[in-house]
Parts: sequence; C-alpha cells; structure tokens
Amino acid sequence: MLKPRGAIGGWPQRLSNRLALVSLVQLLLVAGGIGGLSFSLGRRRGLALSESYRQNASVVELSSHLDRRLQAPLQINALNQRWLQQQPGRQRDFRALGERFWSQLQTFDVDYINFGAADGAFLGMERGRDGALQLHEDSERQGRGVLAVYALDQRGRPSRLLERIPGMTALHEEPWYTETAQAGRPLWSSIYAWEDQPEVFSISHNAPVRSPDGQLQGVVGVDLVLSQMSQWLAGIWRHPQSLALIVEPDGRLVASSRPELTLQRNGAQVRRAHLSELRQPLAQALQRRYFASDRPTAPTPGSGASQLSQVQLGGRTLLLGATPWGQEQGLNWILLTALDADAASTAAQRASLLGLLTALAALALAAALSQRQIRGLLQPLRQLEGAADTVRQRLLAPAGPTTRTDLQFSSGLTAAAGSELLALDRAISDLVEATNTANQRLQQTLERERLRDAQTLALLKDKLRSSLQAATIAHEIHQPLSVLLLHSQLLLKSSGQSTGEALPTPWRTGLETICREANRVVSTIETMRALLRSAETDHQRLDLREVASSALLYARSGGSTARVPIDSTDLDHSQQPAWIDGDAVQIQIAIVNLLRNAAEALLQAAIPEPWIRLRLERQTEDWWLEVADNGPGLAASVEQAIAPHTTKAQGSGLGLFVVRTTMENHGGTLEIDRSESGGACLRLCFPARNAPSGDLPSTGD
Repeated sequence: MLKPRGAIGGWPQRLSNRLALVSLVQLLLVAGGIGGLSFSLGRRRGLALSESYRQNASVVELSSHLDRRLQAPLQINALNQRWLQQQPGRQRDFRALGERFWSQLQTFDVDYINFGAADGAFLGMERGRDGALQLHEDSERQGRGVLAVYALDQRGRPSRLLERIPGMTALHEEPWYTETAQAGRPLWSSIYAWEDQPEVFSISHNAPVRSPDGQLQGVVGVDLVLSQMSQWLAGIWRHPQSLALIVEPDGRLVASSRPELTLQRNGAQVRRAHLSELRQPLAQALQRRYFASDRPTAPTPGSGASQLSQVQLGGRTLLLGATPWGQEQGLNWILLTALDADAASTAAQRASLLGLLTALAALALAAALSQRQIRGLLQPLRQLEGAADTVRQRLLAPAGPTTRTDLQFSSGLTAAAGSELLALDRAISDLVEATNTANQRLQQTLERERLRDAQTLALLKDKLRSSLQAATIAHEIHQPLSVLLLHSQLLLKSSGQSTGEALPTPWRTGLETICREANRVVSTIETMRALLRSAETDHQRLDLREVASSALLYARSGGSTARVPIDSTDLDHSQQPAWIDGDAVQIQIAIVNLLRNAAEALLQAAIPEPWIRLRLERQTEDWWLEVADNGPGLAASVEQAIAPHTTKAQGSGLGLFVVRTTMENHGGTLEIDRSESGGACLRLCFPARNAPSGDLPSTGD
C-alpha cells in the first residue's frame, strides 16, 4: 500500500520535494565553499594591494632619488655652457676652467666634469673612488695626444704630475662628444668606456658650446660612472635581502644595488653585465619574469606602465616589479625590483589555499549528492523505458491468426520511485488500455469495411459488364444510324436534280428532321464512347499547354466556338511547359466541351459583347486550366454537373459529365465557380509532374 503523504525512508515522497531538499543542501555547500574562498581571496587581494603599494612606494622612492642625482649634470652643464659662451676666450683658459670644475665637484655629487674643444684640446676633473680629485689635461702645453694626470692642492690647482698617458686621439671620438656635436643640443650619451681607462664605463650628459656666430667651439659634459652609480644605488636601497637593478631595454645593466653584479670581468677584460648572465637568484627571477626570450613582458619604454607580479623562490614569496624610467630625459631605462613579501602576505596565501581546498571539497560533496539523486531518478525511468519498449516491440510484431492483439504494460515501480513517476506509470497504463479499446474498435471497423469493399467490388463488376454491354449496343446502333443518316443526306442533296422538281415541303421537313435527330443520336453515341474509353486509356507525360493550344485551334475552326471571341493571351504569354500525365485525346475533348458549352450559352443568352477566356497557370503542386465567360453562369446547384444535365433545347446533357469523368480518370478535379463578370468559370486541376527525362513508358489505367 502506497502512502499518499509523508516520507519514505527519511526522503519526501514527492520528487519535487526531494529535488528541492538536495538542491538546498548543494546550494549551502557551494555557497559556503565559495563564500569562504571569496573571503580568503579578498583578504589575500587586500594584502596583495598592500604589498603592491609597498613595492610602488619603494620604486617611487628609488625613482625620486634617481631624478635628483641625474638633475645635477644638467645643472652643471647649463652653468658651464653659459659661462663659456659669455666670454669665448675662457675656452682656452684651462686654469680658470679647472678651478671652476674643482668648485663644482665640491658642491655636486658627480664623478667627472670635462670640456673638449673643437680642435681636440681637453680638460677634465675626476672624483676617484677614495674621493680624491684629479685633473686630466690634453693641451698644447703638455703636447697634443698625451693626457697628463695631476694631483690637486687644497685650492684645486695642479700640484704635481702623477702620470702621462700617450696615444690619445687627436679629436674626441667618444660618444659624449660625437653624439652631442651631431645632435647640436644637450643630451645624454650612450654608455661608453673611457679612452684612457677602458675598465671604466660611464654615461654623460653633454651640451654644445657655440661662438656668437653659431660655430661649434666645443662640448662640456658631466659623467656618471656606472660603478659609482651602483655604489650610490646600494646606499639608498634600504632592503638588504632584496635587489634593485637599472637596466636598458636589451637587458644590459646600468647599475645594481649589489655593485659586484654591474660589470663582468674576464681576466683583464671588463664589460657590462647582461641580466641573463647573472647567477644571483633574484636577478634570475627577474630575468625569467620580464626578459624571457620566448615571452618577454618587460614594459615598453615610453608606456609608463609598471608590471608587478608575485612569485615563489626557494620558499620565499617575492614581489617583482618592472617600471620604465627616464623617457623624458632620453634615457630608456627600466627599474627592476625584487622585494620579500611580508609575513601577512604569506599567511594570506596559505589561507587562500585552504579556502580553495575547502571550496573544492564542498563542490565535490555537492556533485556526489547530485549524482546520487540522478541515479535515484534514472532507475525508475529505465524501468518505465523497458516496459514501454516491450509494448513497442509488441506493436511492431507481425500480426498472425493466433497473435494476441491486447497490449500489456507493467513497469514494476514501487512507492520509492516518487509520486510523480507513479502517476506517469498509471497514465501510461491507462493509455495502453485505451489503445487496446481503440484497436478492438478498429478491428470491428475494418471488418465492416471489408464487407463494404466486397459489395463495392461486385457493383463495379456489374458496372463494367454494363459498360461493355452499352458499348456493344452503341456499336450496333451506330451502324444502321450511319446508313440512315447517309441516305437521308443523299436524298436531300439529290432531290430535284434529276427531275428538276423540288420535294414537297412535308417530305423535305421530314428528311431534315431525320438528319438532325440522327446527328444528335450519333453525337450522343460518340460521347458515350468517350466515357467508356476511360476503361482503356493510355496515360503519357504531356505538355498541357500544347494540348490546350491544339484543342483551342480545333474549337476555333468552326461551330459555335468560332462565333465567339476566345481570349488565350494568358495561355500564349508563356512558353513554359506544363507537364502532366494523361490521355491527350480525352483532355482535348474535355477542353472542347467546355469551350462549346460556354459559346452556346453565350449565343443562347444573346450577350451583347460575349467573350471567353482560356487561361493556364501553376498553383503549388497543380496546373490549373480555366475556361471563363461573361454569360449567365451555371445553375445555382453545382451538383447538376455531376450527372448528365442540360439547359439547352438540343443538348444531350453529357458535356460536363464527360469533363468530370475525364478529370477523375486523370487524378484531377473539376471546380465550378463564377467569373469576375458573373458568368461561369470552370477550372480543370491536373497534378503537376516533372519534365520527361527521355522516352517514358506509357501507363495504361
């Protein structure tokens, strides 16, 4: 006994309640997991933003220090350029110029200040690694092509000669001079090695010095030595376990917070280091993140966009950053930084991982519950499917004299299947019972139809026998009538020709009556033969347009149809074949009958301006041949067209009957309607066929 209400084994009886309960549990699990994950990710995101701000602050501080350091060369060059151009003679006063350079090195944190004249004379002052200043001079006083190095006293004047370096170029061919002279404006040079000290690499800001007439007199410049820039960067970078690098877009180092990384030494040869050559772990992490050969992601110079990311390295969480710098000054540098994330960020990552695992576990449990519920639904559905398939096979099994026609349906569902599925089971059972009842009624109806078909077959046999007998009788009648008609016509024609006397009027009237009535009987017999010919027709693929044109030509050749205008514009307008299957002779007889009936009706009604229209058109799957007129129209009851009937004094009443029989023989229909002028409109509807593809065999009906 199924309980109508309540629960079964702790589960609700209704499937809708079960699904609602399972869905609620799944939603709680998913919402809880996603909520925990969202909280964890949100906290991590907040800490990530905090770390991003910390990294940005470090980069901004570094950028600010670098701005101030690189402003000094610009200020020094502007002062020296103006000082030299105010009095052109100062360009040869190396003593005054040297004292000026010495004074500026006391004030500004730069490594080298120099002036190169257009004729090759040179004066520079260098700050060594120990802070001591030295004067470098290549002039006529020392001999051109020799660089003299002097120690300075407390007032900045040469005190003693330390070294003479021969082999200097006659003109300045280093980038600080050549690039400035070519550009004709102040600019930063590319990084280059000193001519007298190839192990020293520097970058210099330079400005051209011109005479009042605009001629180049020389170039003043201020150098920043890369090794000194690295010492300076190490001093301002306050993160001892991290790394800060200044690199060019191709990855070569400009400066490093770890100075030993800036230059690479191979014996006596010194060159600038490339980021990919460094073995320092933080530098390698920056190389992989921003300068990997397969997918470089370093920001493009001039974009102004910083790239920040977080990576794991040896158990440490690192915050990596790449920021373009110096585009306004013509320096396409990139500031690379690698900072350790703080403890809170690391804890947030662990919490995020735990939240992710919890969410995945909740989703897995929700999926398991859903899978169990699906199995619980599919089992009874499979039972229903199996029972329904049994019924289907029973329906498709071939019937035999001993085959049981009643269908049986039994799914075997229990109360645990749910009330909805049990209701479906009962509905299918009721449907099977209704099918059995309908099948029984159908069998009874088929039995009655079989009896009726037997009776109809007997009637058709009788009708065929009568038709054959009528054909025989028509033939027997036609022979003497033809003799009678021929002799009466001969008598009328020969009367008075031999004797010269005309027949008496009663005799002539009698002979004419005999001829007229004999013609009428012969016409009736021919019509009956046309009706009987349907038993032996020869259907072939025909062009209805051509058949109608032939019938129209015959109709116009004489008789009543020659006395009424027939409009065939629509028929002649198109040359498109109208393919049908049929007997051309029967169809022509039907068309001529329609035209003749229309003409005789118009003449009998004495219509002032009579007309007949013959039109052929395609309608979906049929061809319509329409005969319309402006006469009085047919009788109100179209049923008269089914049986022989006439309204004419001399008519046989078989015209429309012949047409109707012909259309039925061709699988078409005869439709009777009114024309737009109120006259008759009779429409022959033939099934359309495809164009013939060669010789088609005839199909006798």
